[in-house]
Amino acid sequence: MSQATNKRRILRWTVLAVLTAPALLFGGSLLGLLPWLPIHCTHHDVDIHSGRVRLTRYLFWARVHESIEDSALTLALRTENFSATAPEWHHAVTFSPGLRPSPHYTFHSAIAQIRQLESAWSLADFTPAARHASAKRILQLWQQTGDDDGAKPYLLALEHLALADSREGRPIDEGDLP
Repeated sequence: MSQATNKRRILRWTVLAVLTAPALLFGGSLLGLLPWLPIHCTHHDVDIHSGRVRLTRYLFWARVHESIEDSALTLALRTENFSATAPEWHHAVTFSPGLRPSPHYTFHSAIAQIRQLESAWSLADFTPAARHASAKRILQLWQQTGDDDGAKPYLLALEHLALADSREGRPIDEGDLP
C-alpha cells in the first residue's frame, strides 16, 4: 500500500468521523444514552442572593437561549438592591430529552421551595412586611446551610402558621413569623 493511499484512507475516516459525531451525540442525547450533558438539555438555576430563576438551553455545548425571571420570592424583596451583590447561581434542575429524573443538585428543591413559599402566602393574608421577612429568611437559610435543606423546616412552620391564621381571618405580620 502506498503512502498516498494511506493518507486518503485517513482523510476519509477523519471526514466521516467529523460528519457523523454530532449526529451520534445528538441522537444519543435524545435516546438518553448521554444523560444531562449540554448536548441537548435545559438547566434551571436559582440565584441564592435574590431568588431569581435562570433558564438556559444548550445544544452541542453552545448556549442557545437564556432567560432570567424574577420569582415570587424576588418580587417580595422589591426594596432590595440586587445589583450590589453578584448573583450566585446554582443548578436546581436539568431536563434532557428521553430522561426523567434530574441529577440531585444541592439546590434541587429551591424552585419548588419558592412555589411552596408562594403557596403559604396564598393560604393566609400575609402583610408585605411578613412576605419580605419570610422571603429574606429563605435566602438566609440557603446561604447559611449551602443547600436547600435548611429552608425545609422553616417553610413547613410557615405553612402551619398560614393554615392556622387563615381560620382566624387575621393578617399575618412580621412579628408572627416563626
